[in-house]
Parts: sequence; C-alpha cells; structure tokens
Amino acid sequence: MLLPIQAPFEETVPARPLWIPASARWLVGSRCAVRLALIAMLAAPPAVAVARQPALTAGDVARIRTEVTAAVDKYYSLFSQHNMQALPEEIFNIPWIVIGGSGPQPDLTKEQALARFEGSLKDLVASGWGKSIFTTENVCVLNANAAIASGYNTRYKTDGSVMSVGGVSYLFGKTAAGWKVVSYTGHARGKVVRCD
Repeated sequence: MLLPIQAPFEETVPARPLWIPASARWLVGSRCAVRLALIAMLAAPPAVAVARQPALTAGDVARIRTEVTAAVDKYYSLFSQHNMQALPEEIFNIPWIVIGGSGPQPDLTKEQALARFEGSLKDLVASGWGKSIFTTENVCVLNANAAIASGYNTRYKTDGSVMSVGGVSYLFGKTAAGWKVVSYTGHARGKVVRCD
C-alpha cells in the first residue's frame, strides 16, 4: 500500500506528493536521522564501535586532565585580553559547534568563528563586562584524544563585581597542535559532567 507524504516546502512551492510504500514510512519524519544512525551503530562490528582506544594509565589520565585544564585557562585568558584573533587559531578546532538555546550552530571557517567571537566580545563590553574566569570542577577523560571539561564561568564587570555565573562544558579533541575545543554548551551552574 502506498501512502502520500507531503513535501515540507509544499506551502511555498507547489509540488507533487511523494509516494512511499507503507513499509518504508518509518524513514520519514524528524527522527529519521536518529533511526538511521542507530541502525548503523547496531550493524557495525564491535571493533569499530569501540574504536580500539588503548587503555590509559592513571598517569595518562592525570596528564590529560592537567593539559585540558590549561587549555581552558588559556582560552579564558585570551578572551579576557580581547585577543579574538587567537581563538580560531589556537583554541578552537575548525569547524566547531556551539550548542546554545537555538540548538547546534556550527562555525565552518576561521572567519565565521572570529565573527562570532568578536560579536560576543562587543556585546559583553557594551554590558560592562571586564573579564571571565572558568572554574574547572571536573575533566572527564574519555580517551587519549577526547575529554570534557565541566565547570562554571564567572563573568566580572569592569568594577570587579560579579556580572553572572553559569555552568559550561567543553568537549576537547587532541590535535597535532594540542587540545582544542570541538564544541561547548552552557547549562545550570550545578551540573557537572562526571565520568562515573
């Protein structure tokens, strides 16, 4: 049995309905990509799913935590010095994705990332911002090339008073140039990403 499926743009562009067999209707809809990804993950051999990550020693984990914490501190230092040019060069992996209130927003080029950072700086300075400090509450080491730094960002006004405090988690990836931010998201101050 064939069922009509309307194209999502039908209101603005006249189009013929698409005809999809009833047995394939589960592929249609906003959850299609999630369903296909789950099928791909379940069909993949176990060695691929695990990605053959070598086991880390306690010393490896401690070293990675120190390196990732230093990378977050460098980011906040550069931002507070208004050195936006350094961020897409030294701190952020390009492309990278910020996940905010509007959902995932990728910056695919260094120019896009720089424009985002400069816009953020302009808005912050206009509201009386002076500097930001990140307090790392935990670094979850996922493997030798991935870690999540979780904690909170304290923004200070130029007079030294606290402007805001908010939770933030950064996904870091290890590159040839060192640890770089791949993505980040804000969240409630009390949420901390833990490994256990």
